[in-house]
Amino acid sequence: MMSEQTINKGLIIAGGLLGLGILGYFFFREKEEQIEDAEFIIIEEPQPKKTEKPTIQEKVVPVVEMKPIVPLKKKEKVILVEPKAPLEPNDDFPLKLGSKGERVKQLQVYLLRNHGNQGIVNDTFDKTIEERVLKYLKVKTITASLFKKLNIAGTKNKISNDPKKKH
Repeated sequence: MMSEQTINKGLIIAGGLLGLGILGYFFFREKEEQIEDAEFIIIEEPQPKKTEKPTIQEKVVPVVEMKPIVPLKKKEKVILVEPKAPLEPNDDFPLKLGSKGERVKQLQVYLLRNHGNQGIVNDTFDKTIEERVLKYLKVKTITASLFKKLNIAGTKNKISNDPKKKH
């Protein structure tokens, strides 16, 4: 059996823990009550008194018109600009400055692949593309026959070194 001293020590420890628990409960309970009270204060705000609707007051501001002493003459100048590209670009042949569409994009890809050309591939035949076509292909416009001859569209089958698999 347990000795009387061991039992007393156990009771003292149990009593101490019980006392600490009770103190903790009261301590934290007070804080919870304070928080709850604060919440009630916010909720129980006094309702605003009914007041009459504000009336709109009009304020009259005098307008002062200022005229220049010497009247200013506006110079009108007409500038005529001739478009270098057609107004409605398309990718019909011959491809030239101002052409726009899928064939122009294929031409740009062709220049990139075959002539190490740098640039962004879009679908517009601009001044840069015109210069590159002159430099590499020695022509100013791309005709349908040149387009087909150079296989710019990439439609011809490429020859591969791999033996074809038979089924």
